[in-house]
Amino acid sequence: MPIAFNSIGYFCSLVPVEIITAAGLKPVRVKGRAETTAAADAYLYPNMCPYIKSLFADGLDGGGSACDGVVFTRSCDGMRRLYDAWQAYVPNDFVYMLEAPKNCDGLAVEYFASQLRIFAQQLGKKTGAEVKEGALAKAVKAANQVRHSMQELYAMQKKSPLPVNGSELFKLGLEVLSGDGQDTAGRLMSVYDSVKKQAGPGQGRKKPRILVSGNVMDRPGLFEIIERAGAEVPVADLCTASRYFERRVDENAHDVYGALAAAYLGEPRCSRTATPAEIFARLGKKVKEYAIDGVLLTSLKYCDQQLNDIPYLVKRFTEAGTPVLFVENDYLFSDSGRLRTRVEAFIETLES
Repeated sequence: MPIAFNSIGYFCSLVPVEIITAAGLKPVRVKGRAETTAAADAYLYPNMCPYIKSLFADGLDGGGSACDGVVFTRSCDGMRRLYDAWQAYVPNDFVYMLEAPKNCDGLAVEYFASQLRIFAQQLGKKTGAEVKEGALAKAVKAANQVRHSMQELYAMQKKSPLPVNGSELFKLGLEVLSGDGQDTAGRLMSVYDSVKKQAGPGQGRKKPRILVSGNVMDRPGLFEIIERAGAEVPVADLCTASRYFERRVDENAHDVYGALAAAYLGEPRCSRTATPAEIFARLGKKVKEYAIDGVLLTSLKYCDQQLNDIPYLVKRFTEAGTPVLFVENDYLFSDSGRLRTRVEAFIETLES
């Protein structure tokens, strides 16, 4: 018997929010709100991703009931283990694993499209809200508009000084991912119009400009440390920042599920599917577009996919003459003192 649902949480950028919206539900990017992972340590390996442990600790504490259902993707082995633990210990009426291929060729897109259809069907069976083609097409247009508005804001960040503090723009993007507000697109356009009026021609470079790149981050602490040290963050290549909003789904495609699959598996890709060389090429382009002075690479502890790329990226940026700093984080940014010291020293080198 269908259950009355209001929201569906998701943990990875590979989950198409359009399908959830088309079912009449609110998609919510789930944050790990637990400030300690001690509860999760009794169930999960000690050397597991701290993002996953924070999510599970919050779920054990009742945070899992904040959404009526949750959707996982097979993005990494840690997330697969979290899915098993969540099913066993966290009460949710709908716990679903979305299979996503690591390739991005034609066969991979076709396979992922088939998995998206199954996901839509299973979601409809559980909630009684059938995902219809018309509603899905409408959801695609709405999501494209939101992403386009964020892209426009990030494009304006190419100016110097910045029209919007990097930390503020990052927090605005997090609000979008959290499903806050009744009219997200309208609210973003209001912010854009306000910024456009204030942003005149560049007035000369005053602060070092830093590109932040990494995986998941949903706390503005790192941005605030950089800004307090006298630098600014025009753009952040994170799956919870500019990288997420660069995606666009073809609104005129005959097969909407195929269009969703192509967009979500396509550019820009993270360390899960992209090679280090591809990531360096994308970041190198941003360095030029945003007149970046230094690159700050960050990764969650124990994230094998991301950490595998770091030595290559550091080497390539160093060879290109771009100052680069790598900092590992525990998702909670509990060691902010050490991080602040390293960031401040890095910015001093840029200023000198």
